[in-house]
Amino acid sequence: MRAILVEQGGGPEVLGIRELPDPVPEYGEVLVRVRAAGVNRRDVWVRSGQFGIPAAGLVPGSDAAGDITAVGPGVVGWQVGDRVVVYPGSSCGRCEACRSGRTNCCPQFSPTNGAYAELMAVPVARLAAMPSGITFEEAATVGVPYLTAEEAWLRTGAQPGQVAVIWGATGGLGVAAVQLARLRGMRVLAVTRDEDKAERLQREGAPEALLWDGQHSLAAEVERRTGGLGADVVFDPLGAATFGQSVTMARRGGVVVTVGTTTGSRVELELREVFTKRLTILGAFLGAAGLLPRLLGLFSRGVLTPVTDRAYPLDEAAEAHRALEAGHVFGNVVLTP
Repeated sequence: MRAILVEQGGGPEVLGIRELPDPVPEYGEVLVRVRAAGVNRRDVWVRSGQFGIPAAGLVPGSDAAGDITAVGPGVVGWQVGDRVVVYPGSSCGRCEACRSGRTNCCPQFSPTNGAYAELMAVPVARLAAMPSGITFEEAATVGVPYLTAEEAWLRTGAQPGQVAVIWGATGGLGVAAVQLARLRGMRVLAVTRDEDKAERLQREGAPEALLWDGQHSLAAEVERRTGGLGADVVFDPLGAATFGQSVTMARRGGVVVTVGTTTGSRVELELREVFTKRLTILGAFLGAAGLLPRLLGLFSRGVLTPVTDRAYPLDEAAEAHRALEAGHVFGNVVLTP
Protein backbone atom coordinates (compact mmCIF):
# COMPACT_ATOMS: atom_id res chain seq x y z
CA MET A 1 0.00 0.00 0.00
CA ARG A 2 0.99 3.66 -0.37
CA ALA A 3 1.36 5.58 2.86
CA ILE A 4 3.00 8.63 4.36
CA LEU A 5 5.87 7.47 6.56
CA VAL A 6 7.59 9.84 9.00
CA GLU A 7 11.06 8.50 9.79
CA GLN A 8 12.33 11.53 11.70
CA GLY A 9 10.68 14.57 13.18
CA GLY A 10 10.78 17.80 11.23
CA GLY A 11 8.89 20.10 8.92
CA PRO A 12 6.40 19.17 6.20
CA GLU A 13 9.24 17.88 4.03
CA VAL A 14 9.50 14.74 6.22
CA LEU A 15 6.08 13.58 5.00
CA GLY A 16 7.42 11.14 2.43
CA ILE A 17 5.29 8.74 0.39
CA ARG A 18 6.35 5.09 0.71
CA GLU A 19 5.27 1.64 -0.42
CA LEU A 20 4.57 -0.40 2.72
CA PRO A 21 3.27 -3.95 3.24
CA ASP A 22 -0.51 -4.20 3.38
CA PRO A 23 -1.65 -4.58 7.01
CA VAL A 24 -3.33 -7.86 7.96
CA PRO A 25 -6.31 -7.63 10.35
CA GLU A 26 -5.76 -9.53 13.58
CA TYR A 27 -8.37 -10.95 15.93
CA GLY A 28 -11.21 -8.44 16.37
CA GLU A 29 -9.97 -6.18 13.57
CA VAL A 30 -11.07 -5.24 10.08
CA LEU A 31 -9.11 -3.90 7.14
CA VAL A 32 -10.34 -0.46 6.04
CA ARG A 33 -9.68 1.03 2.64
CA VAL A 34 -9.14 4.68 3.56
CA ARG A 35 -11.11 6.97 1.25
CA ALA A 36 -10.36 10.18 3.15
CA ALA A 37 -8.16 11.17 6.09
CA GLY A 38 -8.61 14.31 8.15
CA VAL A 39 -5.62 16.61 8.70
CA ASN A 40 -5.51 17.99 12.25
CA ARG A 41 -3.17 20.17 14.27
CA ARG A 42 -2.15 17.10 16.26
CA ASP A 43 -0.76 15.61 13.05
CA VAL A 44 1.63 18.56 12.86
CA TRP A 45 2.85 17.84 16.39
CA VAL A 46 3.26 14.15 15.56
CA ARG A 47 5.18 14.97 12.38
CA SER A 48 7.48 17.37 14.22
CA GLY A 49 8.47 14.65 16.66
CA GLN A 50 6.88 16.09 19.81
CA PHE A 51 5.70 12.63 20.86
CA GLY A 52 8.76 10.78 19.59
CA ILE A 53 9.29 8.82 16.37
CA PRO A 54 9.83 5.05 16.63
CA ALA A 55 12.81 3.52 14.87
CA ALA A 56 10.55 2.00 12.20
CA GLY A 57 8.87 5.34 11.59
CA LEU A 58 5.17 6.05 11.86
CA VAL A 59 2.18 6.78 9.64
CA PRO A 60 0.48 9.92 10.98
CA GLY A 61 -3.20 10.79 10.94
CA SER A 62 -5.97 10.09 13.43
CA ASP A 63 -9.19 10.63 11.45
CA ALA A 64 -10.25 8.33 8.62
CA ALA A 65 -13.34 7.23 6.72
CA GLY A 66 -13.55 4.37 4.25
CA ASP A 67 -14.97 0.92 3.60
CA ILE A 68 -14.14 -2.52 4.93
CA THR A 69 -12.18 -4.73 2.53
CA ALA A 70 -11.42 -7.69 4.82
CA VAL A 71 -12.61 -9.02 8.17
CA GLY A 72 -10.30 -10.60 10.73
CA PRO A 73 -11.10 -13.58 12.97
CA GLY A 74 -13.62 -13.09 15.75
CA VAL A 75 -15.37 -10.14 14.11
CA VAL A 76 -19.17 -10.11 14.36
CA GLY A 77 -21.54 -7.46 13.03
CA TRP A 78 -19.28 -6.03 10.32
CA GLN A 79 -18.78 -7.21 6.76
CA VAL A 80 -16.86 -6.37 3.62
CA GLY A 81 -18.30 -3.29 1.94
CA ASP A 82 -19.54 -1.59 5.11
CA ARG A 83 -18.78 2.14 5.12
CA VAL A 84 -17.14 3.17 8.37
CA VAL A 85 -15.63 6.09 10.25
CA VAL A 86 -12.64 5.39 12.49
CA TYR A 87 -12.70 6.70 16.06
CA PRO A 88 -9.37 8.52 16.59
CA GLY A 89 -8.46 7.09 19.99
CA SER A 90 -7.69 3.76 21.64
CA SER A 91 -8.38 2.47 25.13
CA CYS A 92 -8.03 -0.83 26.99
CA GLY A 93 -11.71 -1.81 26.73
CA ARG A 94 -11.61 -3.50 30.14
CA CYS A 95 -11.34 -0.88 32.89
CA GLU A 96 -14.26 0.70 34.72
CA ALA A 97 -14.08 3.83 32.56
CA CYS A 98 -14.25 1.81 29.33
CA ARG A 99 -17.06 -0.41 30.61
CA SER A 100 -19.11 2.67 31.53
CA GLY A 101 -18.60 4.27 28.10
CA ARG A 102 -16.05 6.87 29.25
CA THR A 103 -13.34 5.55 26.97
CA ASN A 104 -11.45 8.85 27.03
CA CYS A 105 -10.98 8.47 30.80
CA CYS A 106 -9.22 5.11 30.42
CA PRO A 107 -5.71 5.17 31.98
CA GLN A 108 -4.41 3.76 28.69
CA PHE A 109 -6.34 6.16 26.43
CA SER A 110 -4.33 7.65 23.60
CA PRO A 111 -5.01 9.32 20.24
CA THR A 112 -4.10 7.06 17.36
CA ASN A 113 -2.09 7.34 14.15
CA GLY A 114 -2.16 5.51 10.82
CA ALA A 115 -4.74 7.34 8.71
CA TYR A 116 -2.36 8.76 6.07
CA ALA A 117 -2.42 5.47 4.17
CA GLU A 118 -4.46 3.52 1.66
CA LEU A 119 -5.23 0.80 4.21
CA MET A 120 -5.66 0.56 7.99
CA ALA A 121 -6.19 -2.42 10.28
CA VAL A 122 -8.66 -1.19 12.89
CA PRO A 123 -10.19 -2.87 15.99
CA VAL A 124 -13.96 -3.01 15.66
CA ALA A 125 -14.30 -1.13 18.96
CA ARG A 126 -13.01 1.93 17.10
CA LEU A 127 -15.54 1.76 14.24
CA ALA A 128 -18.70 3.74 13.72
CA ALA A 129 -21.09 3.06 10.87
CA MET A 130 -21.00 5.85 8.31
CA PRO A 131 -24.56 7.05 7.71
CA SER A 132 -26.08 7.98 4.38
CA GLY A 133 -26.17 11.62 3.35
CA ILE A 134 -22.51 12.27 4.09
CA THR A 135 -19.43 11.78 1.92
CA PHE A 136 -16.15 10.13 2.89
CA GLU A 137 -14.39 13.49 2.84
CA GLU A 138 -17.01 15.00 5.13
CA ALA A 139 -17.00 12.03 7.49
CA ALA A 140 -13.21 12.22 7.86
CA THR A 141 -13.50 15.73 9.34
CA VAL A 142 -15.84 14.80 12.19
CA GLY A 143 -13.54 12.93 14.57
CA VAL A 144 -10.88 15.03 16.32
CA PRO A 145 -12.49 18.49 15.79
CA TYR A 146 -16.08 17.71 16.68
CA LEU A 147 -15.36 15.13 19.38
CA THR A 148 -13.09 17.64 21.12
CA ALA A 149 -15.51 20.55 20.80
CA GLU A 150 -18.49 18.46 21.93
CA GLU A 151 -16.52 17.19 24.93
CA ALA A 152 -15.71 20.80 25.82
CA TRP A 153 -19.31 21.99 25.70
CA LEU A 154 -20.50 18.95 27.64
CA ARG A 155 -17.88 19.52 30.34
CA THR A 156 -18.71 23.22 30.68
CA GLY A 157 -22.45 22.56 30.97
CA ALA A 158 -23.11 25.06 28.16
CA GLN A 159 -26.61 26.57 28.20
CA PRO A 160 -28.76 28.55 25.73
CA GLY A 161 -28.17 32.29 25.94
CA GLN A 162 -24.69 32.01 27.43
CA VAL A 163 -21.88 34.01 25.84
CA ALA A 164 -19.01 31.92 24.44
CA VAL A 165 -15.73 33.39 23.26
CA ILE A 166 -14.06 31.01 20.81
CA TRP A 167 -10.39 31.58 20.00
CA GLY A 168 -9.06 30.23 16.71
CA ALA A 169 -12.58 30.10 15.37
CA THR A 170 -11.66 29.50 11.71
CA GLY A 171 -9.69 26.26 12.08
CA GLY A 172 -11.24 22.81 12.05
CA LEU A 173 -11.65 22.72 15.83
CA GLY A 174 -12.79 26.32 15.98
CA VAL A 175 -15.47 25.87 13.33
CA ALA A 176 -16.70 22.76 15.14
CA ALA A 177 -16.88 24.72 18.41
CA VAL A 178 -18.82 27.53 16.73
CA GLN A 179 -21.34 25.16 15.14
CA LEU A 180 -21.92 23.14 18.32
CA ALA A 181 -22.23 26.30 20.44
CA ARG A 182 -24.78 27.77 18.04
CA LEU A 183 -26.66 24.47 18.08
CA ARG A 184 -26.99 24.90 21.85
CA GLY A 185 -28.36 28.42 21.45
CA MET A 186 -25.26 30.17 22.76
CA ARG A 187 -24.20 33.66 21.72
CA VAL A 188 -20.82 33.24 20.02
CA LEU A 189 -17.99 35.78 19.90
CA ALA A 190 -15.69 34.15 17.34
CA VAL A 191 -12.07 35.33 17.25
CA THR A 192 -9.92 35.39 14.12
CA ARG A 193 -6.85 37.30 12.92
CA ASP A 194 -8.03 37.53 9.30
CA GLU A 195 -10.61 40.04 8.06
CA ASP A 196 -11.68 37.86 5.13
CA LYS A 197 -12.18 34.94 7.49
CA ALA A 198 -14.24 37.17 9.78
CA GLU A 199 -16.63 37.73 6.89
CA ARG A 200 -16.70 33.99 6.22
CA LEU A 201 -17.51 33.33 9.89
CA GLN A 202 -20.49 35.63 9.60
CA ARG A 203 -21.72 33.67 6.59
CA GLU A 204 -21.25 30.43 8.53
CA GLY A 205 -23.53 31.55 11.35
CA ALA A 206 -21.25 33.51 13.69
CA PRO A 207 -22.39 37.13 13.21
CA GLU A 208 -20.11 38.51 15.96
CA ALA A 209 -16.55 38.00 14.77
CA LEU A 210 -13.73 39.65 16.71
CA LEU A 211 -10.50 40.59 14.92
CA TRP A 212 -7.34 40.03 16.98
CA ASP A 213 -3.96 41.47 16.02
CA GLY A 214 -2.07 38.75 17.86
CA GLN A 215 -0.77 41.15 20.51
CA HIS A 216 -3.32 43.37 22.22
CA SER A 217 -5.89 42.02 24.64
CA LEU A 218 -9.50 41.53 23.55
CA ALA A 219 -10.76 41.44 27.14
CA ALA A 220 -12.02 45.04 27.04
CA GLU A 221 -13.90 44.40 23.79
CA VAL A 222 -15.54 41.29 25.26
CA GLU A 223 -16.50 43.27 28.35
CA ARG A 224 -17.99 46.01 26.16
CA ARG A 225 -20.05 43.56 24.14
CA THR A 226 -21.38 41.84 27.25
CA GLY A 227 -22.41 44.95 29.15
CA GLY A 228 -19.45 44.73 31.50
CA LEU A 229 -20.08 41.12 32.52
CA GLY A 230 -17.61 39.09 30.46
CA ALA A 231 -18.03 35.70 28.79
CA ASP A 232 -19.77 32.75 30.41
CA VAL A 233 -17.38 30.35 28.68
CA VAL A 234 -14.05 30.92 26.95
CA PHE A 235 -12.94 28.17 24.54
CA ASP A 236 -9.17 28.29 24.17
CA PRO A 237 -7.28 25.98 21.78
CA LEU A 238 -4.30 28.34 21.46
CA GLY A 239 -2.67 28.16 24.89
CA ALA A 240 0.23 30.41 25.86
CA ALA A 241 -0.61 33.43 23.68
CA THR A 242 -4.22 33.74 24.84
CA PHE A 243 -4.76 31.94 28.14
CA GLY A 244 -4.17 35.01 30.29
CA GLN A 245 -6.73 36.93 28.25
CA SER A 246 -9.14 34.02 28.52
CA VAL A 247 -9.03 34.19 32.31
CA THR A 248 -9.49 37.96 32.29
CA MET A 249 -12.42 38.01 29.85
CA ALA A 250 -14.38 35.30 31.70
CA ARG A 251 -17.18 36.65 33.86
CA ARG A 252 -17.50 35.99 37.58
CA GLY A 253 -18.47 32.34 37.97
CA GLY A 254 -17.45 31.70 34.36
CA VAL A 255 -15.55 28.82 32.78
CA VAL A 256 -12.30 28.72 30.83
CA VAL A 257 -11.87 25.49 28.89
CA THR A 258 -8.46 24.70 27.45
CA VAL A 259 -8.46 22.34 24.47
CA GLY A 260 -5.05 22.85 22.88
CA THR A 261 -1.62 24.45 22.95
CA THR A 262 -1.06 25.69 19.41
CA THR A 263 1.00 28.67 20.63
CA GLY A 264 2.67 26.88 23.54
CA SER A 265 1.81 25.04 26.74
CA ARG A 266 3.57 27.12 29.42
CA VAL A 267 1.42 29.88 30.94
CA GLU A 268 1.51 32.21 33.94
CA LEU A 269 -1.66 32.26 36.00
CA GLU A 270 -2.76 34.95 38.44
CA LEU A 271 -4.48 32.78 41.03
CA ARG A 272 -6.06 35.76 42.77
CA GLU A 273 -8.04 36.43 39.59
CA VAL A 274 -9.19 32.82 39.50
CA PHE A 275 -10.49 32.56 43.05
CA THR A 276 -11.87 36.09 43.43
CA LYS A 277 -13.87 35.65 40.22
CA ARG A 278 -14.85 32.09 41.23
CA LEU A 279 -13.67 30.79 37.87
CA THR A 280 -13.64 27.17 36.76
CA ILE A 281 -10.75 26.05 34.59
CA LEU A 282 -11.38 22.84 32.66
CA GLY A 283 -9.44 20.69 30.25
CA ALA A 284 -11.18 18.91 27.38
CA PHE A 285 -9.69 16.26 25.13
CA LEU A 286 -11.21 13.85 22.61
CA GLY A 287 -14.78 12.95 23.49
CA ALA A 288 -15.63 9.32 24.25
CA ALA A 289 -16.17 6.86 21.40
CA GLY A 290 -19.93 6.81 22.00
CA LEU A 291 -20.20 10.44 20.88
CA LEU A 292 -19.04 9.70 17.34
CA PRO A 293 -22.24 7.99 16.04
CA ARG A 294 -24.37 10.79 17.49
CA LEU A 295 -22.27 13.48 15.81
CA LEU A 296 -22.32 11.63 12.50
CA GLY A 297 -26.11 11.50 12.75
CA LEU A 298 -26.26 15.28 13.09
CA PHE A 299 -24.31 15.63 9.83
CA SER A 300 -26.39 12.99 8.09
CA ARG A 301 -29.62 14.83 8.98
CA GLY A 302 -28.21 18.20 7.94
CA VAL A 303 -28.23 19.63 11.46
CA LEU A 304 -24.48 20.26 11.16
CA THR A 305 -22.74 21.16 7.92
CA PRO A 306 -19.16 20.11 7.17
CA VAL A 307 -16.76 22.91 6.29
CA THR A 308 -13.86 21.59 4.21
CA ASP A 309 -11.36 24.05 2.84
CA ARG A 310 -9.66 21.65 0.43
CA ALA A 311 -8.95 17.99 -0.31
CA TYR A 312 -5.36 17.04 -1.22
CA PRO A 313 -4.09 13.82 -2.79
CA LEU A 314 -2.12 11.66 -0.36
CA ASP A 315 1.21 12.50 -1.99
CA GLU A 316 0.54 16.21 -1.33
CA ALA A 317 0.34 15.75 2.45
CA ALA A 318 3.27 18.16 2.87
CA GLU A 319 1.33 20.89 1.05
CA ALA A 320 -1.70 20.25 3.27
CA HIS A 321 0.47 20.69 6.37
CA ARG A 322 2.02 23.88 5.00
CA ALA A 323 -1.41 25.36 4.37
CA LEU A 324 -2.57 24.43 7.86
CA GLU A 325 0.48 25.87 9.58
CA ALA A 326 0.41 29.07 7.52
CA GLY A 327 -3.19 29.74 8.57
CA HIS A 328 -4.47 29.54 5.01
CA VAL A 329 -7.25 27.13 5.94
CA PHE A 330 -10.89 27.81 6.85
CA GLY A 331 -12.40 24.75 8.47
CA ASN A 332 -10.91 21.36 7.69
CA VAL A 333 -8.39 19.84 5.30
CA VAL A 334 -8.49 16.23 4.12
CA LEU A 335 -6.25 13.83 2.23
CA THR A 336 -7.64 11.39 -0.33
CA PRO A 337 -5.42 8.27 -0.59
